[in-house]
Parts: sequence; C-alpha cells; structure tokens
Amino acid sequence: MAVRKTSDGSRSNEELLRAIEDLGRKMDQLLTSRNMSPRGSDVDPSMVTGRLAAEIDQELDRCMVRNCEGYVKSRGFFTDFLDRSAAMAGEEKMEESHIAEMRRELDKARANSPYKKCSICFDGVGTLFERHIRLARTQNSNISEANLRALIDKMDEESVVRNVVDPLSNPQRLELMKLLNSQPMTYSMLSQRTGLKGGNLLFHIQKLLAAGFIAQNQDRGDYNLTEKGSKVLRYLTMMTLELGSVKWA
Repeated sequence: MAVRKTSDGSRSNEELLRAIEDLGRKMDQLLTSRNMSPRGSDVDPSMVTGRLAAEIDQELDRCMVRNCEGYVKSRGFFTDFLDRSAAMAGEEKMEESHIAEMRRELDKARANSPYKKCSICFDGVGTLFERHIRLARTQNSNISEANLRALIDKMDEESVVRNVVDPLSNPQRLELMKLLNSQPMTYSMLSQRTGLKGGNLLFHIQKLLAAGFIAQNQDRGDYNLTEKGSKVLRYLTMMTLELGSVKWA
C-alpha cells in the first residue's frame, strides 16, 4: 500500500496507520500460510493459563505482607484479579480495552488501600499482572484492528527509536546478530568473520549489548544472541519477506 505524503513531505498519520494495519494483516496471513504462527501448533494456550494460575498462590506468598489485619481480604481480591489476568493467555483475541480496565481496577484498589505498607503488596501484584499480559500478548496471534490501533496509539516513539530502530540502523550490527544466531562467538571470531577491528567492532557490540539484543558470557567471554535479539531477528525476516526485500529460499 502506497502512503501519500502531505505538502511538507510528511506522511499522513491516518494513511500511515492504515499501512501498518495492512502490513500486520498480511504478516498474519503469511505466518499462517507458512505454518509459522507465533501461537505455535505445539503450544496449548490452556497449559499456559494453567501454569500461570498455579503460580499465583506461590507468588502471592512471596510478595504479600502477612502480619496485616487486611491480609485475608486482600489475598482474596488479588487471587481473583490475577486469575482473570492469567486467563487472558487462553483467549483467542485479547483486547487492549480489557487490559486498561483491569489496570484501572488495580489502581483504584491501590488508591483506596488503608496502609502505607499496602504498596508492597500492590507492587508485587502489579509486576505479576504485567508478566501475565506479556505472556498473553505472545500467545495471542489474532490481533483485531481495534486492538492494533490501541497499541499503535500507545507507542512511545522515542523509546522505540532508541531501543529498537537505532541499534538496528547499521547493516554491520545486523551482520553480527546473524552470526550470533548460529552460535556464540568470541570477539576475535566476530572480527575475523566481519572484518571489523578494534574500536569499530567494539562500538557495534556495545550498541547491541545496550539494546539487550546480545549478551556476553562472563565466564567464557564470548557473545550470544539473547531471546530478545532472536525475536527481533525473526520479525525483521518476516517483514522483509512480506515487503519483498528478500525471497524464500
């Protein structure tokens, strides 16, 4: 889909949004047709939901203040709340409006909490809630247009550029990630394979380390691709395939 530019050369926000949504739908179709759905045929959503639910009691034991007269009542509220957030991992479509509603519910309960030490419990529950949401988003490959629009509206442009776009803006850094996708490598191995030397290679490595795309083994000293880096590399591959930049082998 071609995106027109305004008189000052910038893209129309509305058309840019439509282009992103269109690309998202095409990528979903491509992933499905190639049997590469992020949900994965070998992953049962009910198992993920069950595992999250089973961990709730253990996590509440860890994060809640026990010597509190409101413990029993709070425990019941937190358990119900987290049971609902864990169940999202099994939903076919997860709407951002539902997540926002649950966040408001937790914030309201926090605001009405009677004691200063209540923040300890709420911080722990909030952390666990966000973990559930991240896993649910990973599980849910069917994203509605309304959900996608909400996610785009909430995008932090500066953070995306700083943490994703800038670290990937150099072809030599992508080359390093591709090499580490095959196996961990030492500094000298990376230098030999890329032809980069000294401060030049170190500069690119530090960019990737800072972004969390690669990590260094403190014992052996070699570098490896992180889970985050692996995901970014896969998504970039799927995008370039859809955009026609590269072809299937």
